[in-house]
Amino acid sequence: MMEKVLTLLVGLLIALGGWSLSRTFELSTTQAVLENQVDQLEFNVQMLEEKMNKMMDSDKEIMDQHKKLFEKLDQSNTGYSYN
Repeated sequence: MMEKVLTLLVGLLIALGGWSLSRTFELSTTQAVLENQVDQLEFNVQMLEEKMNKMMDSDKEIMDQHKKLFEKLDQSNTGYSYN
């Protein structure tokens, strides 16, 4: 009787060990996939930030050009106000 109980306990421990191992592998795989997705998102954010910085620089340049244009127009004394 004692041998059957011990065999049952050993079988149960092996089954739990197998389940634990498969669950650990599943979680590890999921974590790797999620980390890859996070890396891709971080890369996309970095690319968007670079594009935004270029756009902001371009906008600043355009605004400076307009400012210079209006200053030239004001200096020409045409009688019109462009502001």
